[in-house]
Amino acid sequence: MKSRFNLFLTFYATITVLFQIGCVTNKIADNEKDSKGYKSGQWETQALIKNHKSKKSQTLDIDIFAIQNEKARFEISALLGFQVASLVISGQNFSYIVYPEKAYFFGDSSSQSLEKSIGLPLNIMNLANIAFEQPIRGPGWKCSEDSRGVLAKCENPSRGLSVAWFDRSQGQKNVLISAPQFEMRWRFNSPKTQVQFKAGIFTLKQPEGFKAIHLN
Repeated sequence: MKSRFNLFLTFYATITVLFQIGCVTNKIADNEKDSKGYKSGQWETQALIKNHKSKKSQTLDIDIFAIQNEKARFEISALLGFQVASLVISGQNFSYIVYPEKAYFFGDSSSQSLEKSIGLPLNIMNLANIAFEQPIRGPGWKCSEDSRGVLAKCENPSRGLSVAWFDRSQGQKNVLISAPQFEMRWRFNSPKTQVQFKAGIFTLKQPEGFKAIHLN
């Protein structure tokens, strides 16, 4: 069970390192639109995460349900479908469940709340931005387009971080997230768009028998 929990820790450490920022905001300029034109989506993805220090790799399946710039849910599982974690952000509310530890965390999505839970400020909506092929937001990030005018890469040179989109084909794509400590190769299948999400999908309730930890 400990090794399975470490799968989640590896993924969480990766996104924590990548998206450390000074503040969190859900307000997006009116002229910022995703490159594909849709405002909601559902993705089945697989992430291969390499830890440069330990030289170990982990593979996670990550299902994403998202409404652009508003709400997102991430279902994370190990191989063979073992459920590792669920994360939900909806407006100012943020919650996640770590199933092997039987722990439920909840609070607001401010940087202060997230810093207490994981040790660093984090804008988790940047993960949804990657799926929607939107620029990474936060101080120090600069993004560039390819010759077709499509978002190709975002970099934060001062921290040695980058996100690159490549091998786009019929809605599928690969994303390479590079950081000094980690490398994450993220494969996206073609998304379902204009999705009618089930009621309550962006609400994460405390499971029976799980310890609740308030992030404040």
